[in-house]
Amino acid sequence: MTIVDDLRALGLEEGDQVVVHSSLRAVGPVKGGADTIVDALLEVLGPEGLLVAPTFTYTTERFDPAVEPGRTGAIAEAVRLRPSAIRSLHPTHSVAALGAGAEELCANHEDVSATDVDSPLDRIAQADGHVLLLGVGHIANTTVHVGEFHARASYLAISPGPAWPRLHEIVLANRETRAVAYDRFPGCSRAFGVVERGLRERGEIRDGRVGQAESQLMRGRAVIEESVSLLDRDVCSLLCSDARRSHRCAHIRESLSNTPGARA
Repeated sequence: MTIVDDLRALGLEEGDQVVVHSSLRAVGPVKGGADTIVDALLEVLGPEGLLVAPTFTYTTERFDPAVEPGRTGAIAEAVRLRPSAIRSLHPTHSVAALGAGAEELCANHEDVSATDVDSPLDRIAQADGHVLLLGVGHIANTTVHVGEFHARASYLAISPGPAWPRLHEIVLANRETRAVAYDRFPGCSRAFGVVERGLRERGEIRDGRVGQAESQLMRGRAVIEESVSLLDRDVCSLLCSDARRSHRCAHIRESLSNTPGARA
């Protein structure tokens, strides 16, 4: 079995739109490394498909999308470095896209908060696109953050930490710069494994192996729906249990417990 065969067996098809969160190490030894996996994904998706990878930089204050590497792994970097890749201009949570509709997907990302409604990951989900967890778990499933924005979770206004910038400078293609600022933020994802049970109960997860990597394929829209459902039942459902008062999740829990009517 080849990587292409594995991806097809998992359920990925020609013409699909998919955001891939990945671990090259989990896939195991592959001749050609990350580029071979990107080639395999593009072969399966075909010319009408769309491959998207997170190229997040997180705390970057001056963001030059042409040169700033992402911090989301070797496979995502291999996507970003393709000559035909389009990268969105969000200074902390950019994505890189290859294929049909890449420019439209990435357009104006900098005008919304990182994973807000109408961000690239939301656009993929609303177009019935997929999320592929390639050797990683739901802790890496950024579409859950999109669900937080759809649910309008009150804690999104709390910054991930004192070092997290609110004002950024983006270097544009003509080398001019643009200042942007945000007042809502995705935060910790360590508790995002909680979405898996509901997704499985909905029959939304397809399991398989890609190389040596245990992998899951699901619809992005279902991830958003499950995240919103969890938050409707308990506003703290996607927060981790870290008890340190300096941690954002603990700070949120404390804030909610002091808010009349909040379901902490």
